[in-house]
Amino acid sequence: MEYNFSNDVKLFMVFDILGDTQRTGPLLWQIDRKRLEDVKNHILDLLLIARILKKYFPTSLDYNKINDYIMCHDLPEAITGDITKFEGVSKEEIKRVTNLAIDYLSNKFDNVLNFGTILNEYESRIDIESKVVNMIDKVHSSTTFIKYQSEQNINMNDPRIIPELRNHPFVVKKINEGKDLADIFFEFHMMSVDITDEECERYGISRDNADKIVNAIRAFANEMYNQKLNGTLLDVKKDFPSEAMKYNRNR
Repeated sequence: MEYNFSNDVKLFMVFDILGDTQRTGPLLWQIDRKRLEDVKNHILDLLLIARILKKYFPTSLDYNKINDYIMCHDLPEAITGDITKFEGVSKEEIKRVTNLAIDYLSNKFDNVLNFGTILNEYESRIDIESKVVNMIDKVHSSTTFIKYQSEQNINMNDPRIIPELRNHPFVVKKINEGKDLADIFFEFHMMSVDITDEECERYGISRDNADKIVNAIRAFANEMYNQKLNGTLLDVKKDFPSEAMKYNRNR
């Protein structure tokens, strides 16, 4: 058999660009950390969260679709970068350049992965799998800031934080309630973890199965938030076997 991986390797290199594409949120909030999350980290985290939750989800979910949506949903950012409205870019402009990137990826790499279908179906929330990935995506935005807040890498009074963020009505309200940035992100994004009755009908899923999905995603996010509150989130290394962290080098 003859192989021709020319285009496949080019696609691999497009994905590789995501490893050098930092997520905009931590940058805009001036997170003081040596290494910030990039889009590749984000994709891997979503894959892991989806895999962790699989045993709690209805067995009818198509995990091939879920994995495709996760791997590809932010791929246009290899071309556009991770842009937000808070940088002065309108929703219409974000949509315009994103559509151009999707068209390019579809035309260039559809013989490798069916980007036209995967990306357009995800953007349209055409099925329950795309909805699941979108909810996990929202949760991950909050868990990232839960981690950074736990590491005490956030100063919400940093003058470099753009006013559009620091003075956002929701942010101001929560700061006045004594909330930190992790609290704010958690409360804001958890509002998106929901499946309405109308969505149940659209996706052909029972109310019971919809509740299973929502409850599992919320339970995962709640546990991470609770560990932030009780100060145990960063304790994971304490249980590492010390013998596995020391080894001889022969030089």
